Amino acid sequence: MNQEITIALVALGGYGNFYLKDLFNIPPECNARFVAGIDPNPAACRYMEAFESSGIPIYPDLQSFYAESWADLVIISAPIHLHAPFTMTALAHGSHVLCEKPVAATLQEAQQMAAAAEKGVTPEGKPAIVGIGYQWSYAAAIQALKRDVMDGVLGRPLRLRTKVLWPRPASYYQRNTWAARLKTAGGQWILDSPAHNATAHYLHNCFYVLGETRETSAWPVDVQAELYRANSIENYDTAAIRSHTAQGTEILFYTSHPVFNNIGPIFTYEFENAVVRYDEDHRTGAIIAHFHDGQTKDYGNPFAGENDKLWQMLDAVRGGMFPACSIQGAMPQVVCTNGAQESMWNVTEFPENVVRYHDGPEADRLTWVEGLQETLEDCYDRGVLPSESEKVSWANVGKVIDLKDYRRFPMFH
Repeated sequence: MNQEITIALVALGGYGNFYLKDLFNIPPECNARFVAGIDPNPAACRYMEAFESSGIPIYPDLQSFYAESWADLVIISAPIHLHAPFTMTALAHGSHVLCEKPVAATLQEAQQMAAAAEKGVTPEGKPAIVGIGYQWSYAAAIQALKRDVMDGVLGRPLRLRTKVLWPRPASYYQRNTWAARLKTAGGQWILDSPAHNATAHYLHNCFYVLGETRETSAWPVDVQAELYRANSIENYDTAAIRSHTAQGTEILFYTSHPVFNNIGPIFTYEFENAVVRYDEDHRTGAIIAHFHDGQTKDYGNPFAGENDKLWQMLDAVRGGMFPACSIQGAMPQVVCTNGAQESMWNVTEFPENVVRYHDGPEADRLTWVEGLQETLEDCYDRGVLPSESEKVSWANVGKVIDLKDYRRFPMFH
């Protein structure tokens, strides 16, 4: 019988509820046991009755947890600015870690996490393992696509385009104290934004599928971003980003919250031998490669098995192998978004004459920009940034930021 793996979850509200759904129903064949929740204020947890009926304790912080208990695997579903300190605390106590995306707010924090992971050792003297929870990276469809990219089946990657337009009402920005914030009250970087939170999966995926190994991603060498804001927030709610990898592949990413219709994720990945598309809005479709010789290949639905990251992490812990997405594999997304912030340090405000408000209760009120969806879809189709579209007057040009020697955020301000 395989050794039982004990699991603790940090942060029980928000996305933590997604984990709790499975942690309270772990299949017997997994031979794993949920032993503790960790949260100073679990009011947003939807599973309090399950905690009470199971007798599983809730600790206010990691220090209290480790003073009385321990777990083989600690899952961190906390706010972005806490990913690094919580991961390093868990590693210092010999636990393996599954940390939610993005890996950290800044590159320097991600580097600190990587250094801590290299030194992390379990009580049995084995290396500690850290996985980053980009669920698409663990999906069979993405893994199949990535194998074909690595094996050269699709040919040289030329250009990867992605659009994710997800409306978010006022309540989205009011749900906690760090949403859309640049820093905490204490001065720690958060950099919450659509590209660094809600839709970070799909920016990460552009770099991930181009990685040379299963666990790594291609590295961006430059970035140019146009960052815009319609809501009354600190950071941006709309971004158009252009980046290039060291191999010369162009990455184009369009994301926005002040739009009226929910669109995406949709992508078009252009290769020398084929064009790979995912264009299903309802999470039921498949990634399809359309080869130039007329053949097609179905890679499957990237949303199938959305919590495969948990089960695969248990396998990685038990087998002592690397998870599908490592800290290093998640770093390019951080480098790209850090550079994007520097590309347009002062976020551009959408002019008042194009900002609209959807009727309804204040918390549910949607701020949206007239024509924005159409503009971003046109930019996606043409492979341009809004400032290059010649169809809008509000667009501003961002600086091109050289990322080849990018070491910390901010590097140029």
